[in-house]
This record gives sequence, structure tokens and C-alpha cells, in this order.
Amino acid sequence: MKNLGKTTVLLLGSIFIFYACTQEPDFILNEASTSLDKLINIKIVNSIDGKDIEISTDYLKEKWEQEISSEEAIKVTLHKFEILQNKTKEGEKTYLLKAKSKDGTINTGTFLILKKDNGGNDFFLLGEKTCTCKGCSSGCELIIDGTRCRCSGCPPGQDCVKTEKVIIKEQ
Repeated sequence: MKNLGKTTVLLLGSIFIFYACTQEPDFILNEASTSLDKLINIKIVNSIDGKDIEISTDYLKEKWEQEISSEEAIKVTLHKFEILQNKTKEGEKTYLLKAKSKDGTINTGTFLILKKDNGGNDFFLLGEKTCTCKGCSSGCELIIDGTRCRCSGCPPGQDCVKTEKVIIKEQ
């Protein structure tokens, strides 16, 4: 009888582990990748003129690099990407697609809104707030706290500058 109980527990445990390992997540959270496409099953949609249009991650990477280059008058190559997740005080999940430059001195990101399409599949709608942290390579990390973004500190004598852009839509 004792062996039957152990066998049952082992069998159920094995089934659970097998099931958990075969379930592919809709997206990866808090894990850096050198390619946006390696963020599993990520679908990003941008609302343009009232229409939801799926955009490629390559398009978004190129757009961010151009914006940073024109604003900072430097050429930047975004290298590592991740989706950060946090919660508001009310317990609502918030997401930010973050990219980091190859030299580590620039972090930028846009808030995302997690939605479901008609088929019940997850997708992210680009939010209307973008944050950038620029400074040292050993700090100045873009961090989210609910719907706010902030930058971690740099070593003494080095600066970290945060900029935020919010798109205000006309009603």
C-alpha cells in the first residue's frame, strides 16, 4: 500500500513536470535577448489613425535607433531587448519593452498594453509613453515602477539622464 502511494505521487509529479515543460509561454518576461524575434510569440500592434496595425520588431528597433540618433546626435545600435513586468498599486500588471545599446550607455523602452485578439491570443499594443535613460554603462538602467519609469544610479562622478515622451491623442 505504501509503494502504491509513492508510485501515484511520482506518476502525478512526472505528468505535471512534463505538462509544465511542454507549455510554451506566450511571451518571455524579464529575460534579455539580443533579438526581438527571440522574445517568444510576441506580437506588437500600433494604433495609427484609429487602426490597429501589426508592426515588425525590426521596424521598431530601426525606429528607436533613428529617434535616439537624431535626438542625441550619435549613432546607436540597440542590442539587448526584454519585456519588463511590474504591477501598479492597484495590482494591475504593467509591461515595458526595453532595449539597451551595445555599449550599455542607453536604455529605452515603451510601455505596452497586453490585450487578446478575437482568437484569444495575447498581443501587445504599443503604449503612449516612452522612457530613455542615458549615461554610464555600469548603471543608468531603465526600471519600471507601476506606470512610472526611472533610472538606476551611476557610480559617483557619472550622470544618468532620464527623458520621457508621452503621446497625447486629440479627442
